[in-house]
Amino acid sequence: MELFEAIAAQRAIRRYNPDPVPEEAIRKIIEAATRAPSGGNRQPWRFIIIRDPELKRKLGEYYKVGITRAYGNRVPAPPADETPAQRRRREASAWLTDHMGDVPVLIMVCAYNEDDPAATNLAQLGSSIYLAVQNLLLAATGLGLGTVITTLHKLCDAEVKELLGIPKEAETAALIPLGYPGNVSFGGSRRRPIEQVMFYDRWGTVKPSSA
Repeated sequence: MELFEAIAAQRAIRRYNPDPVPEEAIRKIIEAATRAPSGGNRQPWRFIIIRDPELKRKLGEYYKVGITRAYGNRVPAPPADETPAQRRRREASAWLTDHMGDVPVLIMVCAYNEDDPAATNLAQLGSSIYLAVQNLLLAATGLGLGTVITTLHKLCDAEVKELLGIPKEAETAALIPLGYPGNVSFGGSRRRPIEQVMFYDRWGTVKPSSA
């Protein structure tokens, strides 16, 4: 898939079929992630590829706990005028909540300041980490694999780090499920026209000044 096709096709995939992901594809995706630029070329990213069923099951449980801690009982009932698109998103999110541990591969993305581990700070390293994550997502799309960024595991961060043997100095940045899409296709996500989000020289100026 050509780059701009992958960009247009990329979307959050929250349903996966059980087909295994080839090792070659995983390595190609992580290789693409590591080609991202980083401040001082420090390359502060680390990627844990999780395929062990028991580890995935426990991470799925922590994901559910994270949702409960984040939202409690505040998840509203579907509105009476729920659109088909809203219903699909809600049902897909519910599927992932129930099946995170069943996805073929989970990727834990971590930030780690190798030069000074104790100074690892995701707020500072995020501009490098999430560039790598976007490369990862696009590479996966190009190979026909679905992904979505999740971060609710951070509400169980200590337990997750202990489970995966992550050093205390490192920070977890995202938990990304990876697999072939189940009952969903790439693309189709609606976006605002660029005229609504692109300005020239000053906020709100939608037309460039004449040369």
